[in-house]
Order: sequence, then structure tokens, then C-alpha cells
Amino acid sequence: MVQELVQTGNPYVYLRRKTYYFRIVIPPHIRELCPSLPLEIKRSLRTDSLSDALAMVGEKLPLIRLLHNCSSADLVLNLYQKISDFSNEVVGWVQSKISSLNIRRAEEFTLPKVRTRNTKGLKLDKAWINFIKWKSWTDKQGKANQRMFDNLRLFLGNARIDKITKRQLKSALEGISGLPQRNKKNYKQLPLEKLKELAIPNEDLVSSKYVKDHLKLCQSFFSRYLKGELDLLAESPTDGVKWEYENNRYGSLSDGEVNQVLSDSKSKPKWFQWFLLLSVYSGARRSEIAGLTKSDIKYCNDTKRYYFVVRKGKTKAARRIVPINNKLIDTGFLQWVEMCGEQLFDAAHRNLNRVTDLFGTLLTRKENDYGERLVLHSVRHTFITKARAAGISNVLVQQIVGHEKKGAGQTDRYTHTFQLKDILKVVDSVCYE
Repeated sequence: MVQELVQTGNPYVYLRRKTYYFRIVIPPHIRELCPSLPLEIKRSLRTDSLSDALAMVGEKLPLIRLLHNCSSADLVLNLYQKISDFSNEVVGWVQSKISSLNIRRAEEFTLPKVRTRNTKGLKLDKAWINFIKWKSWTDKQGKANQRMFDNLRLFLGNARIDKITKRQLKSALEGISGLPQRNKKNYKQLPLEKLKELAIPNEDLVSSKYVKDHLKLCQSFFSRYLKGELDLLAESPTDGVKWEYENNRYGSLSDGEVNQVLSDSKSKPKWFQWFLLLSVYSGARRSEIAGLTKSDIKYCNDTKRYYFVVRKGKTKAARRIVPINNKLIDTGFLQWVEMCGEQLFDAAHRNLNRVTDLFGTLLTRKENDYGERLVLHSVRHTFITKARAAGISNVLVQQIVGHEKKGAGQTDRYTHTFQLKDILKVVDSVCYE
């Protein structure tokens, strides 16, 4: 298990096991200036001495100050390279550059403090930048959380953190609940300020669950970080704030509905027909099928069966092998694969919503008899439901669909990856006449 970095008293020095690391999160405004930069710089200092680590990082402080205040993309790239390079040749370079920059001398800048009780003047934008540095998000998580912060910022403004009240936060959540889903065509290109002014149809509004995700982010930001970690707030504006939402879960399809959408899909592009068949008979996620390549399709000599490999996923369990139902093999899946380029579902790989939109045209109703939503993801629910109804062991189903194995208590710790021959029964149990 890879241990997390533990922050020391210095905002840029971290400890993992017995080795010190240098880590700095690239500020959002700098990444906007130079989008090619990664979210952060992280380097092992190859020392177990804190004093040595602090000395090495100390040489980078002038460069970091310059980076935070830089307005030139070319200079940003140079600064990034110098900050990443732990050599002893940076001091002279910094001094020669300072005079040519159209900014104040580096000595005038002060680095943000990790801990301080002085909240005077600390505003939301600056606090958020520091929060990003404190967190260790993946690129995907960072982008999603930044979008939610932008929504909050739209209604809260760049207010002082100690002036934001529960009433203001509740009002912001109410405002966010009136925003549209940004992935819908009519809203993609519009700025947030414009969306705030529009009257959005109910079917286009963000989900209530998504609004609650904003509250969860605020709880982490205000309560855990600003109040708990930095001790900057006596009371968090999230204390006692709730956002209730109806958990309108995805439903599963009946056998008749599955057969109907498979039949109607024959009027759609060929790649979509195979995409849907693979989804129906594997329960794989939309993004997992869209990411498949020709080299991910393999053959097992022991079982005489074909399978595909899911190489990426949001959890360790998502990386797995999935048998291909013989129905697909018998109807020409391998021949179609042979005619494809390396990326099997290129259209879906470039735009996942293309698959969702095509599937939506095949459905005759949007909810099942239990009031549950029927969407493309319902195909995955249907696969899992049918496999369990067939009496297949839960842990085998979990492995096929990429869920963490759980439900057997302590035994879960001793349950490892099953062989292909053991999980064939899961895929073979799902069939439609």
C-alpha cells in the first residue's frame, strides 16, 4: 500500500515513510495561463533529514514566489523547469530574471502561511487556492471540485471567509439547484453568469444529489480545513446545514425492454450496436467499454473463451478481466473487431454522451413501474440484477462488474481475484431469448 504524504511545518515539505518530499500545487490561475502544466510538482528529496530537506526547498522559495505572481506563459515554463530541477544552479538564474520581470521584487512577496489565526482579509478565492494545495486530488477530482467551487463562487462572491454565514451558504445551494446540467447542448457554451439569469426547465436542472455534493465539498473546505486544520474559524457556516434530496436511483430493464432496445439499435451505427451488446452481456461501465482497444480483446487457451481487459477505473477493483458472452462471438463480434482501428469505439471514446444520447432514443419510457430512472446505466443495473437472480455468488458478480469485494466480513481480506474459469458462470447466466 502506498502511504500518503504527510505535511510537515513547511508548506512544501512532506514526509512519506522516512523520506522527505517536495510538493507544490500549481495555482489555478497559473494553469490557466499555461494549460500544459500538471496539477502539481512532486519530487523525492532523497533524504531522511528534515534540516537537509528544508535547506534544499529553501533555494526554491524565490522561484515559487515568482511563479505565484507570474503573468508570462514563457516564464512560467522556465520557472516550472527550475522548480522541478533540484540543482544548485538556480540562485544566479533567479537574480538575473528578477530585474526583467514586470512585477515587484521577490523579496516583497510573502508565502501563504499554513497556520495562522489571523483571518482578517483572507478571502474565499485565496483560501480555496490554499485548500487545493492541502488536498491530494486526482486530475479528474480536481476538475470536478473546481467546477463546484465555481458554482459556489457565483453565489457567494469573493467574500471574506469569516463573514460567510449559514444563511448565505443555504442561499448559494438554492441558487445552484436552479442551474442547468452543463453537459446539455443548450448550456455548454454559456458562461455561468448567464446561466444564473435563465429560467431552466425542470428536466434540465442539476440533480439534487449534485447540490448536496456542493455541501459536502463545503464541509471539507470550511469545517475540516479552515476550522479543524487551520483553526481559522470559530464556527463553520456548514454546521447544522442540510440538503435533503430524493435518491431517485437508476432502475433495471425488463427482458422485453432489453430485447426491444437491442432490436431497435439495428437502425443505429454499427459501432453502437456492438457497444450496446457488450454492455448488456458484461455489465461494464460506459467509460470502460468506450476505452477498449483491439489489444484488450484476448483469448484464454485453458477455457477456450475470449475476454476483454479493463485497464483503467476509479478503483483498484475496476481493473479486471471480463469474459465475452458467446452470443457476441457467434454473431460476429471478432470479425467486427478485426475491421476496427486500435480504438474499438472511437466515437464513444471521444464523446461519451454520444452513447447516452443514442440509447435515449431507444427507450419508450423514462421510468420503470417503481419510479426508478431508466437510462444507459440501467443496463449495468439489469446485468447485476439478472446475475444475482440466477443465484450467482455475490463476490463473483462483484469481480465481473468491478465492485470491491465485500459482504463476507473478515473473509473479504482473504478473498483474492478469481480465475477466468470461475467467473464464466456470471456472464453465461445473463441471457435473453
